[in-house]
Amino acid sequence: MAEMTRIAKKENGIFHLEINHPPFNLLNQQIRKELGDIFIELQSNPDLKTLIFGSLETSFSAGADLKEFPLRFDPLVARKHGENAHRMIFSLASLCRPAVAVMSGRCLGGGLELAMACGYRIATDETRIGLPEIKRGVWPGTGGIFLLERLVGASKARRLLMSGKTISAQEALDLGLVDQVVRQHDLNESVMALTQELASGPISSINAISVLLDKNFLSEFSEHLKYELELFVEAYQLPAAVEGNKAFFDKRTPNW
Repeated sequence: MAEMTRIAKKENGIFHLEINHPPFNLLNQQIRKELGDIFIELQSNPDLKTLIFGSLETSFSAGADLKEFPLRFDPLVARKHGENAHRMIFSLASLCRPAVAVMSGRCLGGGLELAMACGYRIATDETRIGLPEIKRGVWPGTGGIFLLERLVGASKARRLLMSGKTISAQEALDLGLVDQVVRQHDLNESVMALTQELASGPISSINAISVLLDKNFLSEFSEHLKYELELFVEAYQLPAAVEGNKAFFDKRTPNW
């Protein structure tokens, strides 16, 4: 089976990771497994100073591949899928180096959850951002609720989560969900300027700063994911998930 992710080493301790599943880099279980493997390997890579995560040309990720959605109506499969996703997101959040999410194109659902687990987020003025899971009868199940609240606060998080609204990059910047918005043709220059700045110090100091900044967060995030997994499995056994999935493929409004 061909790999659906690509990683390359650039200069000065900068690595570049992309999902390779065009056109929208939808997340399936293979991609989640590959990403988890890469994040775990990078944790112990002595050469890594900064990670660029995302494409400079295609969508970051439009979220989950909904063709896998009905498989989760089996609770054993739902648990396996949840565990795979949690392994991926926690290994990214635990990375003791700065990770910069390049949020071009569509950054939705599970794609936004990955971006929120990074230390920095750069979007373009054309990027569309959101967590539409509630429209499918479920909710963000890869740590997204916890990560969103951490970035924007409970009130703003609640509104985004319960509306499933897609917002512009500027709206996301105003909320504190992204750190920088640039024009598409300035994206490469902006990303490289930031990552080179972040990679300018010694790895030992970069590592220590990351550990100290994230120590309490990672402890709380780990506990959240344990509880979330049980609710994730349950969510796919409920009528709302079945109706949300059917409505999506029937191209109609769900009947809750």
